[in-house]
Amino acid sequence: MAFNHHVDTAEGGVEGLAARALAALPTDEPVYVCGESFGGTVALTLAHRYPLRVHGLILFSTFGWHPSSLARRGASALAVWSFLGHRVNTPTYQAGRLVSVPTQLGLRFPADLFRDYIQRPRAHVAAYRAKAELSLTFDARPWLPTLTTPTFVLTGMWDPVVPVSAGRELARTIPQAELHQLPGGHLVHLVQSRRVGELIETWARDLH
Repeated sequence: MAFNHHVDTAEGGVEGLAARALAALPTDEPVYVCGESFGGTVALTLAHRYPLRVHGLILFSTFGWHPSSLARRGASALAVWSFLGHRVNTPTYQAGRLVSVPTQLGLRFPADLFRDYIQRPRAHVAAYRAKAELSLTFDARPWLPTLTTPTFVLTGMWDPVVPVSAGRELARTIPQAELHQLPGGHLVHLVQSRRVGELIETWARDLH
């Protein structure tokens, strides 16, 4: 089940997003929660605030604190993106997305995945900006060692969006975390979905 926060402007910060994700669950039973990139901050916060509702955490290309000083100084870049996001036409926007393909999918990927990535809907500017700004200030390091949730951490070996060191820090700090690294970029879990599925299946089976 996906928590669609595409147009969510993050009222209440990451804690607000985590509360809305929890409210979207169709059951009161503990569940596996998966977070990708910024969504990982929501998944981590959900596990921190509502530990009895999370049976296991699955984290893809995410961080408890973004280690890039360049990213943390990115307010001016976000302002430019916000300005352009309202004004550039669709072909120009898609051209920018085309340039980003190597950082997201790597250099080798299935053709259908390439088409899906290029045809993704445009980001909602206000929602994207709010979450990008939150990602620059999110810092779970004070409470990561208190998490009791079994955690699967996956990173791409060549991820320029979230440094591999962020995944290593998560795995080192969360007591019951298991780290996996695969060749690929930021969306390595999509490019190597079969292999990632096998790894998750083994990890989840070992929890029982």
